Amino acid sequence: MPGPGIWYKRWMRILIVRHGEAIDPYGVDTDGHRWLTERGRRTVRKVANFLDDEGVRFDRVFVSPLVRAVQTAEILTGPVGFEGPLHVWAALAGGTTAQALAALDEVEDPDATVALVGHEPLARSMAAHLTGIANYPGFRTGAVCVATRGEGAVGSFDWAVDPSIPRRIDEVEGIPR
Repeated sequence: MPGPGIWYKRWMRILIVRHGEAIDPYGVDTDGHRWLTERGRRTVRKVANFLDDEGVRFDRVFVSPLVRAVQTAEILTGPVGFEGPLHVWAALAGGTTAQALAALDEVEDPDATVALVGHEPLARSMAAHLTGIANYPGFRTGAVCVATRGEGAVGSFDWAVDPSIPRRIDEVEGIPR
């Protein structure tokens, strides 16, 4: 219990993740059935291992119902030891920013680390909203933005992951487009 006069602010860590590279859309009957390519799987595995090395652990994972996003979430959570269920959140497949971010209202622990796995351009929109960076750059496949949000809607950019290496990027200007 904190002593008198000590105030602790609670922060939720949010990872916005774009799915890995998927097969050509003309190779399947619907966009929702597209799966990850082998290169996409390798990239997501590298990003997952990088997140593990950074000490990232998930408390909740929300994912678009589209196959490529679910596969990304499954690969992403393996190395970090996440054993909880993946929560399918339909709005991550193309709802509004507010609908997609409403998933965060389902998380009771204000200090939780939450992953939102989805698609562009919604990933960029969510990152812009959570970080306050209106011109947040687009997400490459497999990219991650890490943001924190305090009580209420106030948030900030912490860092991002360039999936091609992968490496940590500490400023938005350094994020490859």
